[in-house]
Amino acid sequence: MMRSFRPAVKRRGCSRLRVAASLAPPVRISGPRAALVAGAALLLAAAWLSPRAIPYNMDEFVHYHALGCASAPRSRELPLIRDGCGYFDLRLPFAAAPLPLRAYSYIGSLPAAPFYPFWKLLADPVAARVQGACFFLLWAALAMRLLRVRASAVVTAGLVFPVWLATFVVDEGPVGLSALLLLFALAAVRRALAAPGQGAAAAWAAGAGLALFLGLWTKLVFAWWIPAFAVFACEEASRQGRSLTTLARRRAPALLAGALAALLPTLLLLASTDRDGRPYAAVLWRGSLSAEPEDVEAVAVRLVRYVTDGSLAAPRNLTLPSWPVDLLPLLLSVALLGAGWRWGGRRREIVTWAGLSALTFALVASSGYSRWPHHFAFPLLLLVFSLALCVDGLPARGRFAAAAAAALFWATLGARLPSAFYPVDSSPDKDRLLAAVREKGLDRSTLQLHSSWGTSYTAQLFGDPERMVVYARRAVEDPARLRQVAELARGAGRPLLLFSSRRWDRLQTPEVDAALGRPARTWQFGSWWAVEYVTSRSPSLPP
Repeated sequence: MMRSFRPAVKRRGCSRLRVAASLAPPVRISGPRAALVAGAALLLAAAWLSPRAIPYNMDEFVHYHALGCASAPRSRELPLIRDGCGYFDLRLPFAAAPLPLRAYSYIGSLPAAPFYPFWKLLADPVAARVQGACFFLLWAALAMRLLRVRASAVVTAGLVFPVWLATFVVDEGPVGLSALLLLFALAAVRRALAAPGQGAAAAWAAGAGLALFLGLWTKLVFAWWIPAFAVFACEEASRQGRSLTTLARRRAPALLAGALAALLPTLLLLASTDRDGRPYAAVLWRGSLSAEPEDVEAVAVRLVRYVTDGSLAAPRNLTLPSWPVDLLPLLLSVALLGAGWRWGGRRREIVTWAGLSALTFALVASSGYSRWPHHFAFPLLLLVFSLALCVDGLPARGRFAAAAAAALFWATLGARLPSAFYPVDSSPDKDRLLAAVREKGLDRSTLQLHSSWGTSYTAQLFGDPERMVVYARRAVEDPARLRQVAELARGAGRPLLLFSSRRWDRLQTPEVDAALGRPARTWQFGSWWAVEYVTSRSPSLPP
């Protein structure tokens, strides 16, 4: 009995375990969710590895200049030199001390705030690429909720034109932060219109207004999106069955809160004055932000190329060889818009976003500066919204076919990377040179003189806290500026380290020799040079 009883107990225990296991809820990740997680991990990995194939561009770090100056106190001790620390500071009305409210002429310093944790954690230029990938993922999540579509629809629409994702990762705008602020403003105004009470409506409206101000502070051309924001708000009110007159009467406190939250800080910022006493608003007419009528067509033609030529994903970083398939993004977008009109159930929204994209394109084309992906991103964002609605309305096979077509074109871009051509200013040689300077500790012991905008901002943002960086455009051709910087190096007791991509015979000219003397040491990486000159008070160097 005992022998037969014990095995029975054991079998019964095993049976109970099996029953308990069968009753426990299974921990599973659905197929679509697993694909999205895998895609997010792949994007972050690609951003981390991207500098190996896509070197940094001169404008990727310009909007973080205030952070570079704040983390390099010795650079702040230098006198005001063009594009140096303090050069773009603004003095608020009735304030005595200037503040680092700008990173460049019409780019605010706000992007430095969200970039700080990436900069602090990674301490490498790749931090900008990782931040861009994170911003794209956050944008996709917010766009999915705003449009009320599948996540896969937003991702597919965002990959139709490679320039959209590339602009987030290789962010010269700053596009990523601007897009997130617009999405928050759109979501907030929707919540304000739907809120049951006046208090909640006013709070959400104030949040929308504040987001608009932060967008304008990030970059003044954020104003290109304001008409789209206004149309979206009117459409939301119409969807809720409210006329504009009724809305203005019932939501007057909310409208007032939103207007004040947007206008008051914007007016305060525009009324701030620069070091020459000019108001910040003057940049709108001093900066040639509007093109002559005869130039609008030329600007539009430049921008349309990002629609007709899919190889123009990051043209300031690299040039890819043209292939016949470069029309595929345009053809795919036309097919999706046609399918959305034919089978989609949200025609009005599709047409509205597409129309707002065309309107924004016209506004962007009115600026003489518009020519690069971070300018085309303004109308492209709204077109991506329209495409996402189209993709979401397709049957499963149609959504899969659209995603496969987009992925196929991305594969052709990857196949072309080994044949890419790099402009001198975006050459990987400059990145290798800057990395070598940091590794050797030369950023701590020298005063750096950069004749390239891109290397100066990278050097200002990364390296030893004791770094001292000066930017002087065409410094080699300006003996007076060379003598001025040599005197600064002499006063700091440091050698002068000159960065340039010129040929040696054009770099070490008789004028440079007369101003700085003969080089003490040189480092060459491809077409880029770092040349060290010993000033009279700098320490002697080993041979």
